[in-house]
Amino acid sequence: MSDNVKKTVFFKGLGCPKNEVDGDVILGYLKQRGIEMTESAEDADYLLVNTCAFIQSAKEESIEEILKLAAVKGSTGKKQRLLVSGCLSQRYPNELLTQIGEIDGMIGIDEYDKIGTLLDTDSAYITRPPSLYKEAHAVQILRERPFAYLKIADGCDCRCSYCAIPMMRGDFRSRKLDAISSDVDRLLEHGVVEFDLIAQDVAYYGLDLGKGPLDLLRMLEDKPGDFWVRPFYLHPKHMSDEILDFFASSKKYCGYLESPIQHISSSQLKRMNRGYDRDHVYDMVARLRAKLPDTVWRTTFIVGFPGETQKDFDELCTFVAEQNIHRAGVFGYSHEEGTASFRYKNVHTQATIKSRQEELTRIINENADDYNSSLVGKQMKMIVEEFDSEALEVTGRLFCDAPEIDFTIRVPCGKAQPLGFHQVRIVDTASDGFVGEFVPIVVSGGRT
Repeated sequence: MSDNVKKTVFFKGLGCPKNEVDGDVILGYLKQRGIEMTESAEDADYLLVNTCAFIQSAKEESIEEILKLAAVKGSTGKKQRLLVSGCLSQRYPNELLTQIGEIDGMIGIDEYDKIGTLLDTDSAYITRPPSLYKEAHAVQILRERPFAYLKIADGCDCRCSYCAIPMMRGDFRSRKLDAISSDVDRLLEHGVVEFDLIAQDVAYYGLDLGKGPLDLLRMLEDKPGDFWVRPFYLHPKHMSDEILDFFASSKKYCGYLESPIQHISSSQLKRMNRGYDRDHVYDMVARLRAKLPDTVWRTTFIVGFPGETQKDFDELCTFVAEQNIHRAGVFGYSHEEGTASFRYKNVHTQATIKSRQEELTRIINENADDYNSSLVGKQMKMIVEEFDSEALEVTGRLFCDAPEIDFTIRVPCGKAQPLGFHQVRIVDTASDGFVGEFVPIVVSGGRT
């Protein structure tokens, strides 16, 4: 590639925050080669889709985006290369290459550093199953925002019957602690004030390295500065008292954690191969609320799993109502080939799955309305994320809400405010969360 000619890439990223981090890594490698991003697919030299393949709808979206860019490639008259990365290429490399002839290159999740080779050569680099975590895949700072997804591991050692992630991403493998620490230092220098910890199981971190999750949490706690730590994906099997006790004494823990239970019916949990039962969930919730009474617990549920009876579903609805769960995601079961549950009988119709999804979501939303209303009149910290020059207001989040999946807070103001922490008073609720007003107090530490 000539150093005198600037090349550009149009990038389409799909999927979860973990995949977003992977996409940033790929773009970082391209940036090192002098390739700039463009928002115009028609003008780009390279068309890159970082795909998702977690469930059927994600696969369909990924294929749709590949085909859209394949159509662009065939219509511009410009020499363009179509490249594919991510979970879909990891899971279905042969099918993609044979069925979509416009694809020029493909990389799996262990080969991001080979993206440069695909710029000029028709190749496919797929390691199956992936087994590495290359520390060269360091965090890339490609956007101005006050929070960062901190990916601490990849893969999964659990074998939930519905889940295809181990097939795509391999066994659980932690990043080295010093590499994560270096990423944190760089992000702090860039103004990040919230670290969202992501992996398939944050509570499992480090066990493959002779360490544990407390080593990670202590490293973050010892970093200087005022910032939040928000942990996601804490598997209920591994939610130990030691982790909860650490959060109870932490000055960096934001007061919010996610632990996906998926169901409450013991029969459904057994068929899902989750490794725990109803009693374990109730015990975990009791311990969590005893040690962290003000913590917001976010979770996820799967409804319409094969064999889920009306009694099972009613038990789940009762649990959500009685436990006042107000931050949660509800997923309809997706019948994924290659998974253990793909062989299960008694598969529900899409109409039944959708109906149950809507009913459980309604209960969660009612709980959320009550919880959000309880915060009106209170004063606390918010993270300012952006300024709307037309509405003359900033938007951001409180401790109780994660980026992109929960609620937001809007605060009227006449001019842009610095990204990061500000003190606000909650004056009202809204369909998208909260309305607040600024309080002229310098804030430091904690969530209030």
